[in-house]
Amino acid sequence: MRDPRGTFYPIVLRLRDRRVLVVGGGKVAARRAGGLAEAGARVVVVSPAFAPAFRRLAETRGVRRVQRPYESRDVAGAGLVVAATADREVNARVGADARRAGILVSIADDSEHSDFFVPAVVRRGDLVLAISTLGGSPALAGDLRRELGALIPADWEILVRLLRQARGRVRHAVADPARRQALMRRLVKLDLLSVLRKDGPSAVLNRVEELITPVGSRRAPRARPSPAERMPARSAPAPYPRPPAASPAGPTNDSRRSGRGTGG
Repeated sequence: MRDPRGTFYPIVLRLRDRRVLVVGGGKVAARRAGGLAEAGARVVVVSPAFAPAFRRLAETRGVRRVQRPYESRDVAGAGLVVAATADREVNARVGADARRAGILVSIADDSEHSDFFVPAVVRRGDLVLAISTLGGSPALAGDLRRELGALIPADWEILVRLLRQARGRVRHAVADPARRQALMRRLVKLDLLSVLRKDGPSAVLNRVEELITPVGSRRAPRARPSPAERMPARSAPAPYPRPPAASPAGPTNDSRRSGRGTGG
């Protein structure tokens, strides 16, 4: 049966440094404000009174508290709006003001008039599993979150981080988009989680490098030298010194053997 409100499009929002308005000061509002602040949003909470949890959120998450009743001007400049008061009339007014300003709004306990829902989340670093019943049964979504959380060990966070590095390496090393996609599909089919658990992150990156580098372009391992090659070369013995060469004899000047006059 088709939902008369239309289908919903699940997304993951980047809220860092965006202003988000939360109206309400109770436990539900505190949970919403805490999750938004954890995502990096600049959270402003408006309420006549605040639960004790808001003091910690103000000190550790930078949540700004405005202690007064809600006013329509509060929605100005907000990227998202959350109405989480115990007063349905106030929630309805917040919703109407947000829509008039073109801002998406979530109203606690009123799925019919909400533009988005806050899912139950299993988070392992950059691995995020979001479960939603679109407001039909938040309790069921919570139970599913606990069951799925028990199935996803903490080391999946490391694996996702390594795969992010591998993706960057593939994009840098491989120019062809089709081959890049094929390599990433092969990477996720490898049992890299077992490699991670057995040999550590460096072994995973080595497997990635082996997959990226074409076989023909890999350097062949250097052959181990033979025992004879490992022996140091012997230097040749120095030759014995030769005796100095005799100098050639000069002419003999012997008067006894020189030519004499015979008289005549």
